[in-house]
Amino acid sequence: MKFEKKVNLKMFKSIETEISFILTVWGISSMIGGLTFLYFDNPFMDAIGFQFLIWGFIDTLIALAPSIYRKLRRSVHIENLTKLKKILIINSLLDLGYVTIGILIFIGIFNINEYNGHGIGVIIQGSFLALFDTYYAVKINGKGF
Repeated sequence: MKFEKKVNLKMFKSIETEISFILTVWGISSMIGGLTFLYFDNPFMDAIGFQFLIWGFIDTLIALAPSIYRKLRRSVHIENLTKLKKILIINSLLDLGYVTIGILIFIGIFNINEYNGHGIGVIIQGSFLALFDTYYAVKINGKGF
């Protein structure tokens, strides 16, 4: 006789909480990486570091702002996965635009070498967000929303 015990290990209380947590970790990691790149005395690395700092700050702000706003207003959170999925799909398309712009910057639409580093930074950050937003849009879609 086999005894099977189902264990439901759910780390996050909602998909929105999961998204916020991972985006916060990515944002903080990007800012730490950006500061590290700025340590090198190299314009190319400085440019990548600058992009990582800016994108990391914005990602962290986007991840934390909704919960801070709710706490300040003392409002109850109601998860709306249909709306979240639409936002993620729009963001995925915007992210592809960021990657495209990063590629254009990298290949030299500007004739300044330092911009190549900015292009790489935008490509890396935009690519992560494109994968991240698409993954969660598909995950929400898989739940029937």
